[in-house]
Amino acid sequence: MDIYSFLQILVGLAFFLFGMQVMSSSLEKMAGGSLETTMRKVTSNKWLSFLLGMLITCAIQSSSGVIVMLVGLVNSNIIMFKDTLPIILGTNVGTTITGWILTLTGIDSSSFSIMSVLSPKFFTPILAFAGVVMRMVSKKEKQKDLGTIFLGFAVLMYGMTFMSDSVKLMANEPWFAKLLLMFTNPILAVLISVIVTAVIQSSDATIGIIEAFASSGQISLGMAVPLVLGANIGTCVTGLISSIGVSKGAKRVSVLQVMVNCMGALIVLAVLLVIGNMEFLKGMTNHVGVALTHTLFNVFVTIVAFLIEPILIKIVKSIVKDEAEDLPKVLIDDRLLNQPSIAVTECMYKTIEMVLMARRNILSSLNLIKEFNEIEYETIKETEQMIDWYEDELDSFLVKLSKVSLSQADADTVGKMLHVITDYERIGDHANNLADLAKKLNESDEKFSEDAMKEVDNMINAINEIVEFATDCLVDNDLASGAQVEPLEEVIDYMSDAMMDSHVERLVKGKCSVSQGFLLSDFINNCERVSDHCSNIAVAVIEASNDEFYTHQYLHDVKHESEDFKALYDFYFQKYC
Repeated sequence: MDIYSFLQILVGLAFFLFGMQVMSSSLEKMAGGSLETTMRKVTSNKWLSFLLGMLITCAIQSSSGVIVMLVGLVNSNIIMFKDTLPIILGTNVGTTITGWILTLTGIDSSSFSIMSVLSPKFFTPILAFAGVVMRMVSKKEKQKDLGTIFLGFAVLMYGMTFMSDSVKLMANEPWFAKLLLMFTNPILAVLISVIVTAVIQSSDATIGIIEAFASSGQISLGMAVPLVLGANIGTCVTGLISSIGVSKGAKRVSVLQVMVNCMGALIVLAVLLVIGNMEFLKGMTNHVGVALTHTLFNVFVTIVAFLIEPILIKIVKSIVKDEAEDLPKVLIDDRLLNQPSIAVTECMYKTIEMVLMARRNILSSLNLIKEFNEIEYETIKETEQMIDWYEDELDSFLVKLSKVSLSQADADTVGKMLHVITDYERIGDHANNLADLAKKLNESDEKFSEDAMKEVDNMINAINEIVEFATDCLVDNDLASGAQVEPLEEVIDYMSDAMMDSHVERLVKGKCSVSQGFLLSDFINNCERVSDHCSNIAVAVIEASNDEFYTHQYLHDVKHESEDFKALYDFYFQKYC
């Protein structure tokens, strides 16, 4: 065997895999979290889910990536297992587009024609040059990502061309003929293809290798079909690896993919063994024949799987049985780190869930000051534990996420979330403190005086408003609401000092007791701290929208140079003071 020729094939494969990885990661970065947002919306409709699976696979050029994503989403209870089959089938069909792109390497570019323009030897250098220029010159992140996509595609096509040319040079070698004889046994061909795909973890790369062999003109259709079947089965290995240590529902995703692909392969292989001597199977095939075989097989599998969908789901559930203790152990699955933009979007969803829990707790605890309710008190306590868990999980995941390659927009979003989750966790703590204070007031004989209660009601209304402004600012990215926070926070600071001064006056006049003063002081301190955290949140969101986090400079400029700030301060001062 000519070791040099073999090394040439390995070099071509290395270029192919590297180009695929570079291109798919950049495509995903450009797509951003819109992939997952769309996935959430369409899973209730199986045809839209099928189309989405196909489009996402075409977009990120990785069927394995979509399956790993599905495992992570199901493990995080974002998507139900029963809704994943159409996405898996769409992924199978979507991955065939790569095979059709690779057929371009078969176009003759020796003489100039309209078709020769589609030859990689013509457009690959142009794409590579354009990619380099865009990477070096562009200032916008998306333009740089587009340049990276061009470079990745150029390297991928160069690798495919290199493999095809190397195989053509070996076509007349005796050892090459012996190698091809192995493919005449359908079962052996399937096993070889499964092993190759499992090792390189890319069915697209295996299809590329098969097309490279087909370019030699010595592979028949009967030899190509089992190799394609094996590539479809081998690609399931990545999903199986990703399902280690996840919930039962997530494990079922990878088992379902294996079952679907193996079922289709067994049916086609059985038919192939029966009709193996037919003349059309003995004819030599080429790039197009391999791509067409790949597409037709996956379309066939899709039709069969849709027809027996309930049976497939039932079989998978019988293989991976439910367990009562099978509860989610993590808030966001670490597997989503392989799809950073989708992970960022999921983190934002979970951050908003935490934010809404904290908002509900602080508003409920303030209501308890006015009218205590034991059931509501217990609900606040339970929710506080959930808020703490969310904060721990999000903080840990966001730190990991900040260390992977992110677009500038995603990096800004991660920074914003890291800023705000701590503040909302603290707001949850203050809600817990206020709930305890309400319980003490309810169980003791100590009550706030009528004058103190009027001030308390006024403070509660101001805190309710500032919490709503801060939450709307984050959840809806409403910068107008964010601009209301800082002037209101300054008014709340003034109200806090005024309330303590009024308490001292009442204490001197004998209208209230020292013990009442301690309770009132706790109330004022917790409210003031809540308003401070709301200020931190609003500043983080506003600064993130400006691509910077110069908090102190921002506050200085707003308070000393903004006429709008002064007008809003006067408005809230008149409203609450």
